[in-house]
Amino acid sequence: MGSTKQTRLERNRQINRWQLWRPFLFYTVALCCLHVAILNSVAPSLPAAVALVAGGLLSWGLVEYVVHRWVLHRVPRAVGFNLPGNLTHLKHHENPLRLERLTVQLNESLPICLVYFLLAWAISGSWQSATYVFTGLIAGYFFYEYLDFQAHHGTSQSPLARYFRRYHLLHHHYDASVRYGVTSPLFDYLFGTFELEQKNRRATVQLRKGES
Repeated sequence: MGSTKQTRLERNRQINRWQLWRPFLFYTVALCCLHVAILNSVAPSLPAAVALVAGGLLSWGLVEYVVHRWVLHRVPRAVGFNLPGNLTHLKHHENPLRLERLTVQLNESLPICLVYFLLAWAISGSWQSATYVFTGLIAGYFFYEYLDFQAHHGTSQSPLARYFRRYHLLHHHYDASVRYGVTSPLFDYLFGTFELEQKNRRATVQLRKGES
């Protein structure tokens, strides 16, 4: 006798909450320390700070798209070095409902964040400005983790969650070569990966199952 498929609510109840919240806690503490340090230094003006945060938030969409398309979906090598996150993401596509990996691992996100912060520092000329840009990036990353969780395990029925859930599940169950954006369709539009080709009805059925 086969096992009964779990509902979204049943899966949600089995979530390891520490694993789920760990990256949020880590980056929140890191940002708080940076902003406390800014209080004891020369900070950008309020309009400049708002513009820097907005720029960081916009840059997240590009980072998300580039990493998702050209790193996570890269054809892996049978022997040798594979880019961080490549193999685990492909396993995630094989079984999007598995509960072992709920968020991006810190050892995968930290190198990207460090490189990003150093580049922002070099371009802006000050670590204070880089902190505000980095704040925008992390806000986008938090939104990404929230939407990815809602797509596969969450129970929110808000219009926003439902829209992005369907957007992301089209990537999983309809065509993995399109819809690489999770938090925004902007870069899918810009890079020509937004439009869906006509597929058979079986894909639509799979999508509906993924939403359950």
